[in-house]
Amino acid sequence: MHKYLKVIVLPLVLLFTLSCVFFSLTGTPAVENTPTVTLALQSPEPSENPIPFAATETSLPPRDTPAPTSLNSAGPFIMFNGQDGVWITNPDGSFPTQVSRVGILGDLSNAISPRKDRMALVVQNDQGLDLVLVSIPGGESETIAHLISITPAEQSSDSTSQKAFAMYALKSNNGVAWQPGNGRLLAFTGAINGPTSDLYTYDTVTKETTQLTSGPSQAISPYWSPDGKYILNFGVSWVPPFGGAIGIPTQVDGAWAVRVSDGKIITLPKPNSINLHFVGWQDDSHYITFDSNDECSSINLRNVDVTSGEAKPIMDFSFYSFIAQSPENGALLFSSAAGCSTSMGEGVFLLLPGQTTPVKLIDNRAWGIDWLPESKLFNAYPEALFSSDGNTRYDPPVYDKSYHPAISKEGYQAWEVIEN
Repeated sequence: MHKYLKVIVLPLVLLFTLSCVFFSLTGTPAVENTPTVTLALQSPEPSENPIPFAATETSLPPRDTPAPTSLNSAGPFIMFNGQDGVWITNPDGSFPTQVSRVGILGDLSNAISPRKDRMALVVQNDQGLDLVLVSIPGGESETIAHLISITPAEQSSDSTSQKAFAMYALKSNNGVAWQPGNGRLLAFTGAINGPTSDLYTYDTVTKETTQLTSGPSQAISPYWSPDGKYILNFGVSWVPPFGGAIGIPTQVDGAWAVRVSDGKIITLPKPNSINLHFVGWQDDSHYITFDSNDECSSINLRNVDVTSGEAKPIMDFSFYSFIAQSPENGALLFSSAAGCSTSMGEGVFLLLPGQTTPVKLIDNRAWGIDWLPESKLFNAYPEALFSSDGNTRYDPPVYDKSYHPAISKEGYQAWEVIEN
């Protein structure tokens, strides 16, 4: 994409078409017969409920800085995951440099260390899966663990074996997590010493690998507590009937926290759902989760203490699966639908810290709720973007056809618009 894309910034609105194959952040290539794709850049609007594309006299600041002559030695960088690997560029897109020849499995943001000097990649090859550390920006790589030994022939010949299930668990979930702070420890899941996936840590200073859990379930999705003292992880299983999507676990076996200082394992309340519902951390020792049942897709929103397993309700209302938390103030944005006995009805709602009754922001249900860390906004697709306090709103340029929004500190907007 970087070879063909030329951007000229204009004061108000800029539309340009991509004729090459384009990729999402997860590296998924666009299908053939790619529809028209435009990126819409908008000038900033007032902070209170800005209206898209309103004409203003605002101009972008002049560019007096000379063009770079090489890749920045110490950053900042733009990093993206593509079909042919992971790349970095200067902030203006110049000097694209490949740091890995393979794309990652999972979320790119999870792979990068807190110091931004390395990333952890789960790499698939003919022998199974390896965990590789790659330096940034040099791209030097080091294999630190062989996560599972399974050939493509083994997996295809017996797709319901314990080893195959372990492979599904390691490939289908974010299996790496850096310790907050200096990122000395890397938590990861792997089937290194048995037929199932377990939780491990790798010490980047001593180069030692430590196994923290073992058992019959498949360990997935490690999450560090914000203070770096505990690792939350979940166990899942595959039980028949499997149906078509065999790579998706059919049962949640439990939740556990590991105290890193001494390896103590703390059993936490088992989620009442076949899916994991980790919303985020309320503080250093409490994470937010919820349940599902046949009547309501999302109920019993609560926090759980990883030191004791004690759970406390956050609100009494149900919602429609999609929820995200703002790290700025701890607010929760969720989508709600009618039909559940404890629902507040159709719409998008904001629950501010310390409150038990949410505030409705819009009447329509959203089909996805995410927090955008770079923009510091909630994305309630396809409706709008909202600030943590709900006072600022950005509407998409084309309803239900606008994706991957980004808002600068000055209020400039960028959207990818896919039509036809």
